[in-house]
Amino acid sequence: MPRLVVFRGDAVESEIRLTGSPVRLGRHARNDVVLDDSLNGVSRFHAEIRPEGNSYVIVDLNSRNGVWINGRRIKDKAPLSLGVPATVGAFELALEDDASGTFDGRPAYPKTIVSSAAVSDTVKPARPPAPARQGPTFSPQTRQILLWSGAAAAILLICLVTFFVVRGRSRRAQEVAVVQPPVTTPAVPVEQPPPPPPEDPTKALNEQDLIAARDQMAAKDYAGARDHLQAVLERDPENAAALELKKQAEDTIAAEAAAKVAKKVPVKPEAPPEPETPGIARKAGEGYAEYSARVRGVQSNLAEGKTALEKQEFPVALARFRLVDRDAPKFQGVDALIADALAKQQKAVDVAIDSGQQNETANKILEARRWYDVALQRDPASVVAREKRAAVVLKMNAAAEALYNQATYAQKSGNVAKANDLFKQIIDSTMPGDEFREKATKQMEALKR
Repeated sequence: MPRLVVFRGDAVESEIRLTGSPVRLGRHARNDVVLDDSLNGVSRFHAEIRPEGNSYVIVDLNSRNGVWINGRRIKDKAPLSLGVPATVGAFELALEDDASGTFDGRPAYPKTIVSSAAVSDTVKPARPPAPARQGPTFSPQTRQILLWSGAAAAILLICLVTFFVVRGRSRRAQEVAVVQPPVTTPAVPVEQPPPPPPEDPTKALNEQDLIAARDQMAAKDYAGARDHLQAVLERDPENAAALELKKQAEDTIAAEAAAKVAKKVPVKPEAPPEPETPGIARKAGEGYAEYSARVRGVQSNLAEGKTALEKQEFPVALARFRLVDRDAPKFQGVDALIADALAKQQKAVDVAIDSGQQNETANKILEARRWYDVALQRDPASVVAREKRAAVVLKMNAAAEALYNQATYAQKSGNVAKANDLFKQIIDSTMPGDEFREKATKQMEALKR
């Protein structure tokens, strides 16, 4: 069953198990997951996690600052992949596959409030209250009929009780008047037999142990029979039956041991102890199968994090390393790997932002924007890179809009060649997905017809 892990910085702030129901996120208290962070651009109703087929997508609910994945702001919605975080304000949302949980129809997550000022432990789902039992419902006419019927039955019952009470009292009065007082005769004392002597409790215990010993000897459990007989002899050392049975049991045990030695019967080796992986402690009450699955998950996350770090996919690497540090703190130096990844991420972001500023100074707006996109890919939460990119996009849109107006005017004036040239300039100076690039592309296709 997949679950959504919410990060802020290096800390895991919340975990929400997904079972197919939409999960809404934002600052407002009516959200399923409340991201209490208005300073970093979280809207009141920011986004929603929805199931689609066998996976999940994140939908932008027309938020002010949007939802970012791999340095790009999504349009409307985008699929959530395992280990690839989505950025909402200062929070990172990572989808993780969790096969350990089972569900029976109860809600998989409570309403979760994620505060920007404090880090909380993993949120565990609360058990929902049992539904109240409802009795049968009746219409007003039926209730009135039942009320009058009950009243009539009560009156009839009172009349019957009164009748029988009066009748019984009158009969007792007649019997008292007719019956003569009995003649009393002195009672003759009856001689009672003497009480039996108390039973010896030791004798009863001995009989029980002797019966149990005979049953176990019949079942060829001579060691168990010997234990029962030893208990009898501790209470009664001279018990002949116990002495005889104990001798038979001990002789049989000795004969079997000698037969095993003669035949060299191999002794069944004890099962080897269940090994534990160094650095990953087994939790109290955790089955070995569950422990082994958790170890495999930790090792897989560590390996994937190292691979992502080599590819400079810092958000993926940090998400994997933090999952390892959560399940097995400091396993194989994961804390040092997190620190190294953060340092390399910051350096890569600084280099990309510096290159973007140099291109922007040289009026190479398109190249500057590409460098700012690289910075956001390295760290989707970088506020500086996001602001630089937004400023460059505004410049590009303003220049593209001016060219588009000139091109449409030339088109209306019948100067098709000039219009076509201006539309091509717009396409060359913008990036795929830009508004005016798409408009210019459509106009050029129309001019070719």
